[in-house]
Order: sequence, then structure tokens, then C-alpha cells
Amino acid sequence: MSSIHPGENSYMMDQESAVEMARLIDLDRLVTRYMGGLFPAALDTSRFHDILDIASGPGGWALEVAFAHPKKRVVGIDISNNMLAYARAQARVQGLKNVRFLYMDATSPLNFPDASFDFVNARFVSGFMWKEAWPKLLRECMRIVRPGGFIRLTESDTASTGVCNSLAAERLNRLAVRAGYNTGRSFCPDPDSGYGGITPMLRWFLKQAGAQNICEQAFALNYSVGTDGHAGVYNNLKVGMKLIQPFLLKTKVGTEEEIEQLYQEMLLELSQDDFLGIWYFTSAYAQKLA
Repeated sequence: MSSIHPGENSYMMDQESAVEMARLIDLDRLVTRYMGGLFPAALDTSRFHDILDIASGPGGWALEVAFAHPKKRVVGIDISNNMLAYARAQARVQGLKNVRFLYMDATSPLNFPDASFDFVNARFVSGFMWKEAWPKLLRECMRIVRPGGFIRLTESDTASTGVCNSLAAERLNRLAVRAGYNTGRSFCPDPDSGYGGITPMLRWFLKQAGAQNICEQAFALNYSVGTDGHAGVYNNLKVGMKLIQPFLLKTKVGTEEEIEQLYQEMLLELSQDDFLGIWYFTSAYAQKLA
């Protein structure tokens, strides 16, 4: 087990990096498109007046919601000053007066009054969430959501490698999963499994927090060569697998030479004409009835 303490290192990547910011902006757009829109299609969004995006990063999802729904009030929270500054600048440039971005740590009590929001969104937060922090976060979400409101969690069990025929990508994913296991983020009992085990937990977290009417949606993003998803996921892996290397080294799951060699091989294999890959992720949402 790694000696890294939750208070010492929360994110797997440098959250102040401009390169990471660009990666998250592109990833937000890609994921929203493949999820079919900003909100689950089955929900009546006319009843949502106040919306929270947890770990909003550079503001992609929150800004899109504010633009598409000018009468709704949107809040994004994050602990990256650079991400918050960018999101606020984008809101000003776009003339969006119905969105604001606040500095707030999702692993600590949220600084909002009870029953503040109608919809709470948290997407791909497992990269900084310790196992013990999840129940606390869900309790906070239930506290700040109004009766009749919804909480949505969206996560993936792998890096955006998913399942593919690139040996190097699979091996890099396994190193990332092992690093997550070593730092107390994985729910899978096998550190060499290649997946973090978070997606089966989403329903459980919502249920344990007292949410009801739980729904799950699974998404499969095909990023094989020749598909619409290839460029987006390729670029996400190109940047993400580079930025995560310091974390992999710090958790001692591989040597610098080994990790860099796998990275270069991954880029080559993902560009081959016969490359095949599908990235899977899951969304679960539920309602607070009382």
C-alpha cells in the first residue's frame, strides 16, 4: 500500500495544468454528446431551477447547461484555481449571468444550505475520491438536494482505454488501476484486475444515502479507427496518459523507462488501421423523495 495520504495528493493529475484543462474541455463535449444530451432524457428538466456541478473543472457541462437553459441557475465547484478562472472567464465572454463557479472541496462538507438544488451532477470524480469519501459525498448531496430533486453520478471503471486490442494501452490502464488501488481509490479486490470497480457501486451509494427511483444507463463509445469517436478518445489518451505518468511513478507501479515506452507504443497502436476499441462508462441517477 502506498504511503500517500489523502490529504497529500488528491488528484491523479496536475489539476492546475493548462494541458489538463484542454483535455477536460474536449472530454466534456465528447461525453455529453455520447450520453445524448445534458440531462437524462426521461427527466422533466422544466422542474430544475437550481443545478450544481461537482468538480466542474473548466466548466464545460455547467456552461453548456447555463447556455441552453438561461432561466436556470447553475453552480460549478472545484478546487483548481486555474480551472475556476477559466470557467468564470468563459461565462463572462458568453454573457452567461446565470452561472457561477465557486472554490469548494468535494471531499469536505459542501458549503451550501440544505435543499439548495434540484439537480446535482458529478461526472468522473473517482480520480480524486478515496473510498471512504464516497458515502460522505452522497450524504452531502442528499442534504443539499431538494425533495423531488435528482442526483446523477457518471463513472468509468478504466481509463478511457475501455477494452481494446492495443496491448500497450491495456498495460498502461492496468498500471493506472493499480496506482488507484495502492492509494485507496479502487473498489475491486484485485489490484491487477484492470478495472476500478466503481460503476457497480453507484447504485449502492445512492441507495445507502436514501435516494429512491434509481435508474442506470450504460454507454459504449466505440473509438476504433474509422469511427467518429476515434479522434476524441485518442487525443484524450494521448494527453491523459502523459499527465498521469508522475502519479504512476510516485506510486511505484512502474519505472520511468517502462511507462514511457508503453506510452509511445500505445500511440502507435491506436493509430494502426486495425485498431479496435470501446470505452464503457455508466451513469446512475436517483431522486430524493422527502
